[in-house]
Amino acid sequence: MKGTRREFLAACGLLLASCNTREPELLRAKAPILPTAKPARPAPPPLLPLPALVPVINATRVLTIAPSRWKIIVGHHSGIGTGNAAIYDRAHRMRGMEHGLAYHFVIGNGTKSGDGEIEIGGRWLKQLQGGHVHSESVNQIGIGICCVGNFEETQPTPAQLRSFTALVEYLKRDVLRTPVRFAVHREINPGRTVCPGKYFPVAALHQCFG
Repeated sequence: MKGTRREFLAACGLLLASCNTREPELLRAKAPILPTAKPARPAPPPLLPLPALVPVINATRVLTIAPSRWKIIVGHHSGIGTGNAAIYDRAHRMRGMEHGLAYHFVIGNGTKSGDGEIEIGGRWLKQLQGGHVHSESVNQIGIGICCVGNFEETQPTPAQLRSFTALVEYLKRDVLRTPVRFAVHREINPGRTVCPGKYFPVAALHQCFG
């Protein structure tokens, strides 16, 4: 399922804007408190996580995770226009992968799962190494996130970009809490793949995550 170019560009713009809207804590702490006759405004409600992220948060909070094990998060596309975690799991088992689905997470495009839905793979739930790049050493330390679609031909949907960004931010900030590199598949295996495709906003994501 393909978003319009306008929606895609808007999603990329929001992605970049979200990286630059954090107010420095020190500036807030040093602001003078002035007397006022008006009652103070109530504090704004806390920001709630993206709904697609809630199942990931709930599943992850009960896991035993060694943050130092994971050192890189790798973005992928599936290379085909449709699918979901269960379909890819079967395909990977047919290719001889003992643990099935090569990725730790799959983000749907609205075909065989919800648009922007984050499916959790068994490798994350069991804290197993991935099978998503042509490098055993990177698979041992790399979390693989796959967006359904062929982004050499179409754009990821805005919902996929929102979920992808929220998931990477959550893993880096709230779960691992250590310096974690972000990369896409073709940066790990240059010359062997174009994954995640020319329409995946790699530059914008690097501005967010380094």
